Amino acid sequence: LALKRWMRENEQQPCEAANVDGCPTCYLPPPTSCDVTTFTIVIMAHTTGRLKKFIDPLVGMIEGWPGLTEMIIVWNSPRTTLTAVSKEKERVYATKLLAWDEDPSHPLRIFFSLEEGLTNNLLNRYHPLLRPKNQAVMYFDDDGPFFSKEAMVDVGLELWRRNSNVQVGAWPRNIRYLSSRMKEVGKKGLKESIDIVAKDVQGDSDISYPSFTPFCRNITQD
Repeated sequence: LALKRWMRENEQQPCEAANVDGCPTCYLPPPTSCDVTTFTIVIMAHTTGRLKKFIDPLVGMIEGWPGLTEMIIVWNSPRTTLTAVSKEKERVYATKLLAWDEDPSHPLRIFFSLEEGLTNNLLNRYHPLLRPKNQAVMYFDDDGPFFSKEAMVDVGLELWRRNSNVQVGAWPRNIRYLSSRMKEVGKKGLKESIDIVAKDVQGDSDISYPSFTPFCRNITQD
């Protein structure tokens, strides 16, 4: 649609005749990064209550995931939440995490968002200040799910290498509708979304996308 609009607005001055550098360009097939063999893992966290939940899987990743050369923990709370932990079990994991961060030979480092002038924001995981050293980046939440090497490396990374200009895969929120009406609307929207993908619908198609399904019950009254 954007390309069609641009062409309509500039139909009297085509790119070839006008020598316009800003002409929109399509590239097919999609960009690839088949030579990439290493990747970074980014995990966003903010509470010591979930340290065990993600630190235990990290150990297995470091030992068994080929190509993993960097881990960035995006910590969205003050540093003191890690350095002054009251609960003993959580303190053990906090101490381990800080030790990894201080070890220059360890692939893990902590990005303290508040110390970088950021607020506690879910989008901090994507902030350029993280400066991951790898082109390929895998994202996890601190409460998981932590998928297997086969899913993330053997399949996910390979899929991204063949479509390296987009984010490949995402884990949706588990929204549980309570009313029959909302359940039916959700099923209808899911079917419409699948149909769009299955039919390879292009951006200029007249097929409409599924409408937003309200979740707030005080608005929908059910």
